[in-house]
Amino acid sequence: MSNQARTLITGANGFLGTALAQHLAGRFALVLAVRSEASVLPGQGAVVAVGDIDATTDWSRALAGVDTVVHCAARAHVMNDGSSDPLEEYRKVNVEGTRALVQQAAQAGVKRFVFVSSIKVNGESTTGRQPYGAELQPAPEDAYGQSKHEAEQVLLRECAAAGMELVIIRPPLLYGPGVKANFRSLCQLAAKPLPLPFGAIRNRRSMLYVGNLCHFIETCMTHEAAANQTFVIADGEDVSLRQLLVLMRRAMGRGPGLLPVPAGLFRFAGRVTGRRAVVERLVGDLQVDISKARELLGWQAPFSVEQGIAATVAGLVQEPVAARSPSPSPLLRLFDVFFAACGLLFGFPVLLAIYVLGLFDTGSPLFLQERVGRNKKPFTLVKFRTMKVDTASVASHLASAASITRMGGFLRKTKLDELPQLWNVLKGEMSLVGPRPNLFNQYELIAERDAQGVYNVRPGITGLAQVNDIDMSTPALLAETDARMIREMSLGSYFRLIVQTVTGKGRGDRVRRD
Repeated sequence: MSNQARTLITGANGFLGTALAQHLAGRFALVLAVRSEASVLPGQGAVVAVGDIDATTDWSRALAGVDTVVHCAARAHVMNDGSSDPLEEYRKVNVEGTRALVQQAAQAGVKRFVFVSSIKVNGESTTGRQPYGAELQPAPEDAYGQSKHEAEQVLLRECAAAGMELVIIRPPLLYGPGVKANFRSLCQLAAKPLPLPFGAIRNRRSMLYVGNLCHFIETCMTHEAAANQTFVIADGEDVSLRQLLVLMRRAMGRGPGLLPVPAGLFRFAGRVTGRRAVVERLVGDLQVDISKARELLGWQAPFSVEQGIAATVAGLVQEPVAARSPSPSPLLRLFDVFFAACGLLFGFPVLLAIYVLGLFDTGSPLFLQERVGRNKKPFTLVKFRTMKVDTASVASHLASAASITRMGGFLRKTKLDELPQLWNVLKGEMSLVGPRPNLFNQYELIAERDAQGVYNVRPGITGLAQVNDIDMSTPALLAETDARMIREMSLGSYFRLIVQTVTGKGRGDRVRRD
């Protein structure tokens, strides 16, 4: 194929599409397909807006005179997908949208169709198994992976019928400047001056730097032997989570700072909380065998993992501040689970001692109370009792100091009364850091928090208000402070608030002095 071939890139303003357009610019005549005319792209080719991608998309303008299609656009993998039928939502874009594109490409006389699929077609993990290869039987485990597999099957049939050359590429975790989601969160975590509990995680993960993928896509566009082949592709250097964090921190000019917490503890936390899949993505193996790409195409990755990580870190540092302000990450929930499980496990002797002493203090050491949870759903908060059993069920600032027992005063001062709430964290009812959960009879506070969107997140054991001595006696100020914390939440602020709480900042819930 000639390097003057006209090439269509779908999803040209996405993470991969943008990088690919930059890589191919000047050597190929590019058509850049985007959803909206409002999309901002550098001048690397002709921009064509195609609208939403589904079975009805009209690709005629984008396909005019095109020799090669590189199909990057897709409904991306969504963590914790809230759709009533996630598979159907993926199918609309990834299967039916792909079907419409390939059929119209055949009519337009396209010679080669390069499809960016996903390693999820092969499965989710190679722990205890051989690395995934292109020739292994597909075994997708989630809706996204299944939709990509179905799209591959559509392409195989349509391209065979039309005599169009097809290349399928299944990349694993993709990273590079501008990466989003969990990889970006991990970079941000590595940037914090905190020891991280991943020093003993020696799993094996295949990843793919976006620059290497762009180079491989170009090879698949032009190499005769790539026609009608399926490839799994990666950097060719498998790394552990430990090695990955070392490389990230090295790129930041810092030492590793890793604590050797066994992977078994993470897996235990995943089992007890129903988050096994999240934990496995962190500590499990996912390796791919790229020997086919090397042997058939003679392909070698132009960038090492270390070079790719360095470029990714540099790109994150150069982002505008507003762009780097992340929403709460799934990693926060993982840390919630890990720290709560460790706290309950290693703190059990302390919990037991306080419980036994509480039997002599009040006769009923545990305090259970219904509180307002995420989305205003009720949950039962558990903590150590600090007040007399007959104390009215009101907010602490409305209770009398005379109701606090001698032992209860000690527990409140040291904040040890909060320890049982680690169970609420494990159950997913609370976070370590979040708005303090209120009672259902605190109508003024509920109204203020509702107006600020505070109930969109899990309540927490500690938070910005708690460490600044802002309690429920000032509902408007508390709701405003909670909302600010939620807006500015990051891995850094999460750890900072925990450290401030553990070191004694904030007095906890105040009580009325008679």
